[in-house]
Amino acid sequence: MTRKKILQDHKRYGKTFIPPFQHMLGPLSEISWVKTILPELLWIALIQDYHGHREGVALITRFTRIARKCSSSEKKNIFATASALVELTKDEKSCLQGELAASGDLFDIQKPLLPLITLYPECPLRFLYSVKPNSSGMEKQDIERLKNLVGGMYNKISRDTMMVQATAIWLAFDSGVLKVSEGLALAKFPEIEKYPHTELSEKVAASIRSSIFMFFIEPHYPKSSNWPKYYWNRGLEIDKCYFEESASE
Repeated sequence: MTRKKILQDHKRYGKTFIPPFQHMLGPLSEISWVKTILPELLWIALIQDYHGHREGVALITRFTRIARKCSSSEKKNIFATASALVELTKDEKSCLQGELAASGDLFDIQKPLLPLITLYPECPLRFLYSVKPNSSGMEKQDIERLKNLVGGMYNKISRDTMMVQATAIWLAFDSGVLKVSEGLALAKFPEIEKYPHTELSEKVAASIRSSIFMFFIEPHYPKSSNWPKYYWNRGLEIDKCYFEESASE
């Protein structure tokens, strides 16, 4: 009887009980932090590394708000992932670039992204540059900067990496896609600024890490995205790469 009450909100298929969340969304395929999410959120990490967390979030927020303004799509797009920008039309990309230039934010976004664009010419954010960026003899420095940043992002619970994930979740809040009930840890989202120095910030961080995966399934994430695969393949061409995916991912 106890087992029946505990699982009464699950859907039963034979001897298998499917949780209500999974039943509503359908089967969830395993999503890798390293293989998929890391390259998709790297642009956020670059901007925050260059401008700092607070200024970086403000800049990224303005960027995504303009992207939604320029997009004619009826669906609410978070624009947290690099691949989300692939779905913009040529005119919409032109609108985004123009609006950023008019607001004075374009250069502040272009500058920190230069290493990614020069080393990865097929990056979805390439359209932000009217002229093909040149490494100007800075290739070694660009490679080292990316290696250090990506190396740090392997640790999902470090403060810098948590701020990247928190920014992606914030963009989901800001777009109106994400809403949470009062009483849940994620409802105390602003506490993440104190991470990892308070118990509540640790709880909010755990909720952020578990929630990030839901935005890597349709309709929020295009299944046809080639950016993560291209990113890692191109990385092997650029420099030797140590790649290990932990069992916890």
